[in-house]
Amino acid sequence: MNKPSDKLIEQRVRNRLIESFDVFADEAAVDVLGTDGIIEIWYDYVDNDWIQLSNQPVYTEEELASIHRFHELLESVYKKIPSTFNISDLVSCKEWAELSALAQESHDIFMKNGLSDEEKESHKQVWI
Repeated sequence: MNKPSDKLIEQRVRNRLIESFDVFADEAAVDVLGTDGIIEIWYDYVDNDWIQLSNQPVYTEEELASIHRFHELLESVYKKIPSTFNISDLVSCKEWAELSALAQESHDIFMKNGLSDEEKESHKQVWI
């Protein structure tokens, strides 16, 4: 088996980011993964180093901007979010509501181009 190219790896990461946005926007996910688990999914793929270095051609400018917005918001509010597996604990948590709304918006932005192929490099035009 051949080692996947950097572009193919980034296509796979792009799909994981789409999934992460979907989980943040899904209230039922809190009952299964908890808020800490959902937040950790994001940090499995994105951190400040990734934000500074990612200029891969698998993202549109709009997608990169949405990643930056979401990451900045998460960085500024995650300490205010209660650690819980119960969505009712988040009813009065405006920070979670903001994250959830921005995650849905970001998911919608990414889905304009859909999921990336995970087995072969996309031959789409470079989007950046």
